[in-house]
Amino acid sequence: MLVLGFISSGLFADVLGAYSVASTEIVYRDSPAVPSIILGALAMGALLTVLLGCWTGHTGAVKALGTSAVFGLLLHLFLGMSLFGMTNMLDLTGTLVKVVIDTVQVAVAGMAVGAVLGRGGQT
Repeated sequence: MLVLGFISSGLFADVLGAYSVASTEIVYRDSPAVPSIILGALAMGALLTVLLGCWTGHTGAVKALGTSAVFGLLLHLFLGMSLFGMTNMLDLTGTLVKVVIDTVQVAVAGMAVGAVLGRGGQT
């Protein structure tokens, strides 16, 4: 999750920046709080492991990809639309683009988790 997050934020920073709403009320950190970012990535990885390994039993890369994509879409649609409704960080198009980017990120991470979980002979 951490590596995918850094890659997607680097690749899509300009795209999302185009949809940002200019406001003096949004305050960004001068430098990112890296420990918080790492903790968040670890939490999402753990959540995907529990979702795939314990709750659904969808191990193996292919099954995990689909399950993680649906989970990521619903989670990030909830988060994105909630933030859109409560903040002025992104316009609607930017919010939906971010949902797609985050969904792909969770799907790929879930595929990796599923592949590792599937190594035990279960697919």
